[in-house]
Amino acid sequence: MSTTPSQPAETPVPLHVTLANTLRDAIQRGEFSPGERLPAERDLADKFNASRTTVRLALSALKSQGLVGSGQGQGTYVRKSRPIRVMAMDQDRRARRAANHAATFNAEIAMQGRIGRQVIRAVQPEPATAEVAKWLGVPEGSAVLARRRLMLVDEEPYQLGDSYYPHDLVSDTPIAVAAPVEEGVLAVLERVHGQPISYFIDELSFRMPTPDEASILRLDPGVSVVRVVRIAYDRDEKPLEAFDQLLAGDKHVLVYEVSAE
Repeated sequence: MSTTPSQPAETPVPLHVTLANTLRDAIQRGEFSPGERLPAERDLADKFNASRTTVRLALSALKSQGLVGSGQGQGTYVRKSRPIRVMAMDQDRRARRAANHAATFNAEIAMQGRIGRQVIRAVQPEPATAEVAKWLGVPEGSAVLARRRLMLVDEEPYQLGDSYYPHDLVSDTPIAVAAPVEEGVLAVLERVHGQPISYFIDELSFRMPTPDEASILRLDPGVSVVRVVRIAYDRDEKPLEAFDQLLAGDKHVLVYEVSAE
């Protein structure tokens, strides 16, 4: 006698997930404009015949997706999300630098009609941690120069960026000064090193922010960060710079241009 395998019963979707999906669809359809407040928890509970706890869980899910925010006296509102596009791989970067079009953060943000600004948090020699030593190919504890910055877009924090260099390579250059490098860091590196940067290797990872990182980047609860570690190498495969970036996950679109040749 043959038997037909029984199909597993479908797990019912929790009410807070259904409510979050409904509100997300309404936001994406434009029923709530950026900056507009959502109905109060009590009103949402009445409308969807749900408990206040269910409503809070739904709103928390939307916060983790970067769609809504909240603040004292503001209730829950639709975030004015304006992510920037980051050309993580750009075939024309060297050509733009050669044409004196600065491939800097501020310049790239200006090309998107926004205003970029960098706040230098620290520029100082430090002993290389195990991680930095691995990136730069130097002994752990040896001297490296660290440049720590906060990147703002329209005065809103978007990125944290820590750059590390072999100390003896850059100690007498503008890179070691706590001020913007007008010439461009990569141009200075190539000039003092005596040969061009040949290639970069990026390492991407995704995680939740630490409390300090969330505070500095003004992240809502549940919003993750993207860590991009970019190592710059010369043609002899010698590392010249390790750039450790932390990007607010809801404020960036990473774009990779890859040659088909």
